[in-house]
Amino acid sequence: MTKTIVKIGSFEVNDAELRCGTDRTIINILSIPCQSDPDLCKQLDGWDEGTSIPAFLDGKEHRLFRQQYDTEHDAWIMRLE
Repeated sequence: MTKTIVKIGSFEVNDAELRCGTDRTIINILSIPCQSDPDLCKQLDGWDEGTSIPAFLDGKEHRLFRQQYDTEHDAWIMRLE
């Protein structure tokens, strides 16, 4: 995983982790730690899995989709498209 900066609306997280797929069968995953911005995590909790979320990762625009909440690491796992 690679550390990245993610901006979602007015929220900015500097310690998100990006895992890129190696081929077309593996999707790109972003982990957003809830301790970095608890208010953002509350917002993510309110959105459903089918809602796309516009975001900037290291200055590049992407669409995020909520995958799951990782209880072990207290982080939201997002799918990039």
